[in-house]
Amino acid sequence: MMLIFFALLAALWLWPGGLGADLPAAPVPTPPGEMVHFPFFRVPDTVYLCGEPVPLKDQAVRESLDRELTIMAWNRAQTTMWLKRAHRYFPEVEAKLRARRLPLDLKYVVIIESDLLMKSKSSAGAMGPWQFMAPTAQRYQLKCNDNIDERLEFGLATDAALNYLQNLYQMFHNWPLALASYNCGEGRVQKEMGLQGVNSYYYLSLPEETERYVFRALAAKIVMEDPARYGYEIPEGQLYPPLDCDEVTITLLKGAPLRKLAEACGSYYKTIRTLNPWIKGATLKPGTYRLKIPQGTKSRFEEAYRRGQLVENEGAKGEEAKRGKGEKKK
Repeated sequence: MMLIFFALLAALWLWPGGLGADLPAAPVPTPPGEMVHFPFFRVPDTVYLCGEPVPLKDQAVRESLDRELTIMAWNRAQTTMWLKRAHRYFPEVEAKLRARRLPLDLKYVVIIESDLLMKSKSSAGAMGPWQFMAPTAQRYQLKCNDNIDERLEFGLATDAALNYLQNLYQMFHNWPLALASYNCGEGRVQKEMGLQGVNSYYYLSLPEETERYVFRALAAKIVMEDPARYGYEIPEGQLYPPLDCDEVTITLLKGAPLRKLAEACGSYYKTIRTLNPWIKGATLKPGTYRLKIPQGTKSRFEEAYRRGQLVENEGAKGEEAKRGKGEKKK
């Protein structure tokens, strides 16, 4: 009886339109896709910072550099922007380093400090491409008030930063310690050296950010000195060119709206702010200033300056105010 039952069931299953007719066919196995192999970036056997060898035979030191190099090599968006901006700003930094006979490796400090963004601001209040706190900025003759903030002026801030780094090196006679001091302050580094009895950056216990600081500079150097090795091949035309501009010196007896400065050179308010990020408000207060204006507009600007066209016309302002009052009465 059981045999007859199973025979009938099999017949129904195989019969056209039977029980098994609507079941999907078994999938045909497909060969596995091609494997994607990501590159591996190893720490170089020998690395120098400002001419001083990094003790990479120490496993902890090697791992610290490996961490920062891995992060930097794989942070594609950020490192790409570094390379683009460096093409604009590094020539000026390098020229100033050569003039002072300082190591060219110091240029990587501005990269890890601000990503080469002029208006960069830290949670602690450090400002500008070299991230000066206000007291240190004033110590190095950078003006910070309610009118201007010279921490945001690249040339002046670079001069101040190189003065500071040079003084730190004279204090420690060692570039890694000088860079650590730039990050957390020379007082903190001196205190920890005395407490721990250690005079090498690589073996000092410091705040975590400072312990990573020099290794971040080293990683930036490794990648940016040979970007193609790490997969960064940016066409020359896609790198950011220097901001070509003219410079003028003006003395203002009255406040000058940035709108008027822009009109004087046939440009835009936004352009003047971009070229002069150190100007805080919408009006430049009385004083003497060196301004950057669009290239080729110097003669036009100086003519407007001689004619007194940079300041707001008080008579026009008065007429405008009267018109406004008249309209309100109507």
